[in-house]
Amino acid sequence: MWCPDAALFEASWTALKQAGEQAVARGETAVDLTAWEHASSAHLAVILHWWHCARSVGQPLSVQGLNPTFKTLASLGGVDFIYTGASDAGH
Repeated sequence: MWCPDAALFEASWTALKQAGEQAVARGETAVDLTAWEHASSAHLAVILHWWHCARSVGQPLSVQGLNPTFKTLASLGGVDFIYTGASDAGH
């Protein structure tokens, strides 16, 4: 399980996207974001990017440790499947 630290939350968008891409390339299938105390829709978009990267190589990616704000953002954005484990990304 890959556990991005709080410092990575503050990284540039490029660095943040690359860190997740590298984790997926290493074969990570789970991300624990417990260290991320804050949430933003932009960070949620990066998490979704990681999820898509994993799917593109045929591996699952579960996301754990999302705080309530992330969960609310995901639900409002229709992407709560990233933490619920639903297989249909369209719902």
